Amino acid sequence: MQDNLAILKNIVLFEDYKEDKEVLRKIEELFVERKARKGDKIIREGETGDELYIIKNGSVRIEKNTLQNEPYTVVQLTADQHVFFGEIGLLLHDTRSATVVAEENSTFLVTNRSKFLKFGEREPLVALKITRQIAQILAKRLQKTNQDVVTLFSALVTEIDSESSLE
Repeated sequence: MQDNLAILKNIVLFEDYKEDKEVLRKIEELFVERKARKGDKIIREGETGDELYIIKNGSVRIEKNTLQNEPYTVVQLTADQHVFFGEIGLLLHDTRSATVVAEENSTFLVTNRSKFLKFGEREPLVALKITRQIAQILAKRLQKTNQDVVTLFSALVTEIDSESSLE
């Protein structure tokens, strides 16, 4: 099993420090290990939360609810992808946008907003660079969402135009 420093150095949030073991050790102190059994819900859509999770080993599926309140899988994530979820929780205590379910027995590195804010007081430059990484991730998601909205709108307009020409 990989040690925590090896895991952290492969997480994009800590990219600026992947070669700096001293800083990675400080970041490591923010985290505790948490285990989940297959089928456990780690995060529930609609609940509030402030924790960031890094998959140490195992896998999860990210689920969203349809308008009929039926869950559908958005994506599956595994430890070898060097992924995390819940990062918005480090910035604000907010409503979770999806449910995360353990696909198998899994282990996570977990930290929370309070720890991150205290860390930021001790290590402002490190916390700033981590926050920038989160901001870049959110900006890319927003850009993709905007593109998706334009695509859906265009498809809707095309559909309405084709239906009205049939009348």
